[in-house]
Amino acid sequence: MKIRRENRQYEMEENPPIIPGPLSITINIGLIVTESSFNHENVKRAIKESIYHLEDILSKTPHNYKFILPYMRGGEHIIIESLLADPLWNRRRNPEVELLNLPGELSVQNKPFEGAVKYKLKFARKDGATPGFDPVYDTVIDNSNLALLVGEWEPGATQYRKGSIFSLARRYGRTIVAINPDSGQCFRMNHDDRIFESYKNLNTYNTEDLKKDYFLAKQKDYMGLLELESEKAGLPEHHLKDIYASLLPNYSRAKLLARKYRRLYSYAGTLISVLAALAVLTITLQTLFFPKYPELVWLEVAEIAMIIILMSATRYGEYHRKWMDYNFLAERIRAAFFVSIVCVTCKSPDTPPHMSLAHRPNDWMVMAFGSITSLKSSSFCRLNIPFEPMKKFIKSAWIANRLEYYIKESERTRKNYKYLATLGELLFGLVLIFAIIHATGVAHWELHVNLSVSLFLAYLTITLPAVGSAIAAIRVQREYLRNSERYAHVVRHLTSIRNAMKYVSTMNELCSLLEEMNEITLREQQDWRIIFRFRRLEAA
Repeated sequence: MKIRRENRQYEMEENPPIIPGPLSITINIGLIVTESSFNHENVKRAIKESIYHLEDILSKTPHNYKFILPYMRGGEHIIIESLLADPLWNRRRNPEVELLNLPGELSVQNKPFEGAVKYKLKFARKDGATPGFDPVYDTVIDNSNLALLVGEWEPGATQYRKGSIFSLARRYGRTIVAINPDSGQCFRMNHDDRIFESYKNLNTYNTEDLKKDYFLAKQKDYMGLLELESEKAGLPEHHLKDIYASLLPNYSRAKLLARKYRRLYSYAGTLISVLAALAVLTITLQTLFFPKYPELVWLEVAEIAMIIILMSATRYGEYHRKWMDYNFLAERIRAAFFVSIVCVTCKSPDTPPHMSLAHRPNDWMVMAFGSITSLKSSSFCRLNIPFEPMKKFIKSAWIANRLEYYIKESERTRKNYKYLATLGELLFGLVLIFAIIHATGVAHWELHVNLSVSLFLAYLTITLPAVGSAIAAIRVQREYLRNSERYAHVVRHLTSIRNAMKYVSTMNELCSLLEEMNEITLREQQDWRIIFRFRRLEAA
């Protein structure tokens, strides 16, 4: 055992913990011009303002631009040539240019640009294009994160004309910035993607700070657990070493940030409920027992002020959103590690309609996940890994690990629900007893300190329901009962996969189970996000 510890220590020294850098993205901007004549300088100025706006949002996020436009020469090409020659790019990386054309319609004589503009040529799809629209425009909008439209100036319109680019953008859920072809005035229409919000959230993630020593220590712990599991499975360490420079650092960061904001959200929610009950207790105590000491009301003022401060902190600190988003990202990275060991891509299955509230295709977590997986070393995916040790490692480190977690969480949440529900019922039972005693006039006598029992009973019947309501609020906020049932359902699925792993004998069977495991974890995260999406801390 001593030799094994020394070996693990040596391996960890060979693969030291890493602090990951900020995640980078490419912004795909679709450019469409539907007017034959336009004020060139005003349109160019409007596009530059949109780029400056993106620069402000992504101030801490490395990014580059790709402009997507039709191949056939038009107003788009005039604008791009002028834009690329602008000093705007002196301190920025030059953008990529991608031209789209229909297959079989490429003309050698037709030069898209007058100058020497580098571009990549791709073909638009005819099959699957939106009926009634130009297939090239359809592909431009589909492949873009943000659409710039020069023309079709229809600010405030509720209905669009047939074939409008606005309708096309709405179909794909793309945010569109329409530019008046004469004045250059901009009109932004946000659709389902809310792309500027996603960019802002990604930039916020890149600016999140963790204590360096704490982060490196936790990453080292995660690394040690993986090495221990690989050793138990008999899997040679060199098959996993590339993860220490790619997925593991980013997983550690996302997981630790998720835990941080979960604690803040939970503490704030509990304190708000407790302080609300204390405010009722304080004002009732002062009114009934200390009417000559109005200064005691300042305690209630302080309690209410604390509630407002906590609610403001959760709202502006975005504890609720960050906890959900960061946890979602961490779990996707975890799944990506295990499925990529056997060269399987961590695909995102089609989202059924009832899961559409979980996340959007252009959510920042999707961008971040794509950025992280693109950093993964190509040598990490190996086809020569010993099959049985690899199967044992995946079964123990991922499937059994997740199964144990959900079993514990299901039991924990079930116990918490029963405890809080029983405590609340007992409190309201006591209120009922005290109310009956008070109503029947029993025990209406004076105590030695001139304190009547009836007054004390009145105090209890007023304040105990507030305490009970605070307990109920905590129970509802944490969704203990629903989560207990959800976790139990996931346990049944994971148990089935774990049992099936015993009989896996080929790589195809293993890959099939891993894809199923990936989908289960994704669906569980989506369902969890939908549950907690509407559990923001608000005044009740």
